[in-house]
Amino acid sequence: MYRVCIFLALILSLISCRTQPGETSLKERLPQPQVSGEGVKAVISDYPVQPSVDKPEELLDQYISRLSLRQKIGQKFITWIPGTVISAEAERLISEGYIGGVILYDYNIADSLQLKTLTAALQDYARRNKPAMDLWIGIDQEGGRVRRIQFKNSTSFSAPHFWAKYEDPRYIEAAAYILNREILELGCNLNFAPVLDLYGNDDRTIIGDRSLGSDSSIVGQLGTSYLKGAKDAGIIPVAKHFPGHGLTMVDSHFELPVVAATEEYLINNDLVPFKMAIESGVDMIMTAHVLYKEIDPVYPATLSRAILTGLLRERMGFEGVIISDQISMGALTNNFSIREIIKN
Repeated sequence: MYRVCIFLALILSLISCRTQPGETSLKERLPQPQVSGEGVKAVISDYPVQPSVDKPEELLDQYISRLSLRQKIGQKFITWIPGTVISAEAERLISEGYIGGVILYDYNIADSLQLKTLTAALQDYARRNKPAMDLWIGIDQEGGRVRRIQFKNSTSFSAPHFWAKYEDPRYIEAAAYILNREILELGCNLNFAPVLDLYGNDDRTIIGDRSLGSDSSIVGQLGTSYLKGAKDAGIIPVAKHFPGHGLTMVDSHFELPVVAATEEYLINNDLVPFKMAIESGVDMIMTAHVLYKEIDPVYPATLSRAILTGLLRERMGFEGVIISDQISMGALTNNFSIREIIKN
């Protein structure tokens, strides 16, 4: 019944992609997510002095003050787990607060029941820790060739490049809502999407149909529509891969891409979608394992203070969470020691 409802909602939203006078909004028309507050309740009830609901930073400060140094370090990491069930070691690390989140891959997923059971168990173990706190449970569910959920009764989406062919922000918002609503129902709270990289020439891009297009302004507009749809669905979306992965034909899973573009070129081109995302209130941005030698001749963006602090924080004004792409990818491990990767 759930899939029928969301398909009907998508059809309705595509029939009338532009709001007319007196028409209800997309969020009002689509079924709303039911988000459990048990994790939050567990955190709040664990404190002898109740923080003010008007001052969430008070709750955060109290929580952090009760963490050990090892827990504080562990909360900075999102890791993977093997298989479709939780190992004893993973259970221990999670329940003791040494892991901040888990990313799910194809090999973690069999069907909807198994996935719901897995994500519920992960959160249950996290809430056993004192102080308790929900895990980030993330997934790469972009659509097209990058989608971890592919079991029989899941919704199949084409690659974002084809969404963009409609050139309609309302279409993107509706599709993003439905895609992210589905992963929320399966127990995830974080989606490593949308891709805001520009689509380069056919012979010089590894991003390809994962991109929303080659026009920076259009990609920015469609990208912010995606962000809104995902947030309305109850998922935290992650814009990626800063400052852009579309200018190279090298796959950073295996090698380190090197790009000669200047900072000013990026500001006027590849960074336009990220700037629009920042202005729209994006919470998380993922970095690219790409060496922009005109900005930092030594370190790729993921490890570069010049790019992450100088460009993203100071020049572009991003105050949210910066998250790296997978640090075990060849672009990093084939060129830098694990100590150097973690230190930076």
